[in-house]
Amino acid sequence: MLQKLLLHFALKNKKRVVMIEEFIDSVLIIDDKEEEIKDLKNLLEKKDIWVTYYNPPTEKHKIDKITSRFRNRKLLFLDLRIDEAKTTIDNISVILRPLLKKIISNNFGNYGIVMWTKHESHIIEFKEKIQKDANDYQLPLFVIQMNKSKYLSTTFDNVLNDLETELQKSTAANFFINWSNLIQKGKDKAITSIFQLIPDYQKQDKNLEFLLCKMALNYTGIPFDNIDDDYPLSIDAIKAFNDLLASEINALSQPLEIFTKKNEILFNRKDKKTIDPKTKINKVGDELTSLFSGLNSKLLIDEVNIQQNKIIPGNVYEIMDDASKLITFDLPEGARPIIIEMTPPCDFSNNRKTYPRVLSGYIQDLNLKDKRSGDKFYRELWPVKLKGKETPQIIIFDFSMLGFVEEGNLKNNKKYTLLFRLKDKLFADILQKMSAHIARLGLSIIH
Repeated sequence: MLQKLLLHFALKNKKRVVMIEEFIDSVLIIDDKEEEIKDLKNLLEKKDIWVTYYNPPTEKHKIDKITSRFRNRKLLFLDLRIDEAKTTIDNISVILRPLLKKIISNNFGNYGIVMWTKHESHIIEFKEKIQKDANDYQLPLFVIQMNKSKYLSTTFDNVLNDLETELQKSTAANFFINWSNLIQKGKDKAITSIFQLIPDYQKQDKNLEFLLCKMALNYTGIPFDNIDDDYPLSIDAIKAFNDLLASEINALSQPLEIFTKKNEILFNRKDKKTIDPKTKINKVGDELTSLFSGLNSKLLIDEVNIQQNKIIPGNVYEIMDDASKLITFDLPEGARPIIIEMTPPCDFSNNRKTYPRVLSGYIQDLNLKDKRSGDKFYRELWPVKLKGKETPQIIIFDFSMLGFVEEGNLKNNKKYTLLFRLKDKLFADILQKMSAHIARLGLSIIH
């Protein structure tokens, strides 16, 4: 029994170091005493981790003169008491926050901070202060506390094990690190699986171009004859690779210990009340409304990879010309009339469409008291966050308002302005429910 326990802990500790070492490929150490961290630097470099040591200025006017920024580092070891003559609060406000603003950009990339301090209250204070800097530089995904004095009195030999232990206490850190490692492994497998199909280096570039083209066309469904040299085919190739990557990641995934007990999974509101995952939105101005609207937009809507001159199923347009409206009912006050391109993907990919098939609807500020109901309405798409709108929105489609639009008109932004494109899962749901509604036969029987 004892041997099993020892083996269990040995394997557990071994797994920990592997996880953190797979993640950390670069470290930035910010400290005013190089002699104190030289052993840490040596240890990390022996693990083939790129380490940069930085002794920062401690005066505000000198910090203001810094002009160069650091490239992304996965982890920052940060001494809370850069200037021991200053209080903790002054170190945070006068040195650390201005320093981070100067050396880290908004495009720095994801990273975490290990703060050298004995006191958890210092971490809380640091987090509260840097939260105010969200617009000035990219904030860390996590900040954890470790005691440097412990290692100075012994050695840094166990620092990675201890770091792993601390990281596993943080849901954000634990998930981010494990997920990042999965992405890296999945990426390597996905790329290798495709590149190995073209083993001849002499023909690799041209044949790989052909292969990527076929993957892109298969993904988007656009017929080859409809592609011109200006069409961003590479984006579709990337999307195809993303699907391949997701498949590899799913195959590699293993359970993570990131969730607490079911009844302990709670959302902490600003008013200090807590709510569980079963809670649904019941108020437009509630914190959950804002949280869910942002999440739904990330998951379901693409506002970036769109082009007015490319008509693709799932494109959503605002109707700018009153004469172009297909909607015959009165719109709610403040609502914007829209159409969605609904040509079935099979017709689209096989070039069997004539005019774009469109479905009418509207966008309006979310109103939970809206009584509009009936199976002819698609009302699932709420709350969503859209560009230029502070208030969460609801998007409604009317299955009875189906029609056709000429391609030239749909490409004319004075008549129809392209707003966004629905992602595949949402588009498929609307298409399926629209098809079911249209296919209703109905039956009149005398009983």
